[in-house]
Amino acid sequence: MSELNHAQQVIYVYDGSFEGFLCCVYNYYYNRLKPVAIMSQDNFTPSFYDNLMVDTDFEQAYRVRFAIEEKMGYRNLEFLTECFFTCLKEKEMYMLRYVVKGFKTGPKIIDALTDSDVSALFKAHRHLSRESHRYLGLVRFYRAGDVYVAKIEPENQVLPLIAWHFNNRFADQSFMIYDATNQQALISAGKNYRIIQVENIEMPQMDANEERTQKLWKSFYDTIAIKERYNPKCRMNFMPKRYWTNLPEMQEDKHKPAISE
Repeated sequence: MSELNHAQQVIYVYDGSFEGFLCCVYNYYYNRLKPVAIMSQDNFTPSFYDNLMVDTDFEQAYRVRFAIEEKMGYRNLEFLTECFFTCLKEKEMYMLRYVVKGFKTGPKIIDALTDSDVSALFKAHRHLSRESHRYLGLVRFYRAGDVYVAKIEPENQVLPLIAWHFNNRFADQSFMIYDATNQQALISAGKNYRIIQVENIEMPQMDANEERTQKLWKSFYDTIAIKERYNPKCRMNFMPKRYWTNLPEMQEDKHKPAISE
């Protein structure tokens, strides 16, 4: 594979999957069309540019995946796979340029942080890693019948990175984690789990026993707090306020002063 300078410019439209993105890379090299943008079907809006509907072909995706690992190494393949879960705007174009440069440079492309494309992906990947690590301790489940459910609102698609942790933790239980931001749900039953796309899911109501449990947890949390050391601004430095929405212990009491941004 070699970089091509194509005359015609189009918008690639794909299904939003990583395999679909790999097919976009395949089309860049083999269909002689240079994309000015790569957009998922959900985000696509017509423009003055022509558009190319890229079908997801798993054989094409495998060939590109194999080429990336062969020419750039497994570390770069893993890095690109995780970059796909970031909330970086126009991430597909950054990733395409990364692949093009990586095919020329080889495995050391991942360390070329002075390159603008590499730097942008590195920062986005670091943000994803930090956020996914935080959610290992910031997911609050409640019981709804025989299933434990939780709701999160991350900026990145963290479910693929935290699924293994919660699947091991709840190995003998059924649970669901709903990502309201990215409209995804991690569903697990026993040792098997999968991540699916959902739209406007309605979270089940907690029963009376669960409400009492949450009140007891909140009471315990408030009781062990040291009032003299109450410092909401300091707390926000370690745990940004946007994470508080789905944490029962962080709901403000009427007797406490309001916390300002």
